[in-house]
Amino acid sequence: MRVWLRALVWLVVAAGLLLAGFAVFGAAVLAPGVIQRGELPGPVQREALATVYSVLPMQALVPELALVFASWLVVARLAPALDRSRGTLALGLFAVGALWFPTVGHFSFKVWTPTKPADYVNTLLLVAGGAAGALWLARVVSPVLAPGCFTPRAKRGIVDAP
Repeated sequence: MRVWLRALVWLVVAAGLLLAGFAVFGAAVLAPGVIQRGELPGPVQREALATVYSVLPMQALVPELALVFASWLVVARLAPALDRSRGTLALGLFAVGALWFPTVGHFSFKVWTPTKPADYVNTLLLVAGGAAGALWLARVVSPVLAPGCFTPRAKRGIVDAP
């Protein structure tokens, strides 16, 4: 039971970090244009931004996060060494995210149509990297979610029984 509660905390914290990071990233991308023009976007631009800010998380970021999260819980059981250090955790989460990205991009991310390979690679880095980064950061900053917390441990007796 404790493992599932810990996993739920990890998912919620990572989702919060991912969405907050997306908002900060979006603001950082928009700020130079706003400063250069000296005025805020008009109504049409604000409506377009609202669409981007609602569609991108729901079609790409959240599905990617959910798939990487669920897959990593399996990976931690099958290959516990990958879950025990910050470095392997970061690389492993990104690798799982990169593996899931084609599925998310094809089936879920309907507003995205890459026109050249660079578009695909950049979006993969942003979406898979964002999901992996949020999951990794949640694990690193919380002592409850420290690396190795999802690896199986040997039972020592009746006290450790589920």
